[in-house]
Amino acid sequence: MQPFRLRKDARDWFKALREDDSFKIDFDVFYFCFIAGIAKKQKLPVTNEYTAELVPNFPGRYADRGKLLVALFLARELDHLGVTMHEKKEVHSSIAKLVDPTAPHNLSDEGVKHFNQYAHGGYNVLLEWFANDRPRSLETFLRTFKQKLDTALLPTL
Repeated sequence: MQPFRLRKDARDWFKALREDDSFKIDFDVFYFCFIAGIAKKQKLPVTNEYTAELVPNFPGRYADRGKLLVALFLARELDHLGVTMHEKKEVHSSIAKLVDPTAPHNLSDEGVKHFNQYAHGGYNVLLEWFANDRPRSLETFLRTFKQKLDTALLPTL
């Protein structure tokens, strides 16, 4: 079973929020990268050399939200693959490759690979949104993140 992986430079970029305890676990960093990647449809290949292994499941407060994150991922990935909900056979086949109901995170190894790719690409989105200026306070980061997220999702609404 593959674990979630976080880019090492993303961990460093969020250094101030990690040091002031705004982000209590590294999965907090992963989460914001993932959401940005999903919103902007940005995926990048993940290499072990530039990433750190996180956890094999959704930790802490994310445990209850894991299924929601998987659902967001599946919707975006089906869109990426060009599969519509009217194509039942293709939907089933695509989801079957990405989901493993026996895994703690409900994702197959292939699913985790693509899930990580959205987080990996999402870090680049955050660099763009924040003009490479790393976050210094949680309040400022969240305000800007929400504004950029709303703008990114507006065309798809």
